[in-house]
Amino acid sequence: MTKSERKELNALLHELLRLRDKSCLRCGNPEFQLSHVKPKGKYRKLEFDSKNILALCFSCHLGWWHKDVTEAGEWFEEKYPERYKYLLLRSQASGQGTRNYKLLKVFISEEIKKYGTITHK
Repeated sequence: MTKSERKELNALLHELLRLRDKSCLRCGNPEFQLSHVKPKGKYRKLEFDSKNILALCFSCHLGWWHKDVTEAGEWFEEKYPERYKYLLLRSQASGQGTRNYKLLKVFISEEIKKYGTITHK
């Protein structure tokens, strides 16, 4: 996958989180960034999976999510039990999963349509 394709998928994911999560899920700050539940470096197949991504502001992302991993994991499991189970199973599954740019773009775009209108092209 090219750098520009990865950049486009990240922009689509940010659009999805703007519609789905609307703000930081921990403190409500409207300025947020993409935060991976399962680290994208270790779980490449989950990098663009929307269930593996949360909207967290800079402070909550770096000052809580990465600093208090146990508390953050327990919070995620309690708040999103179905996503937690899904990610647990997907992270243990063998194989690369979906890494096809065109397919990922379709999946993310279709999910965006569930929440609103795509503004990114």
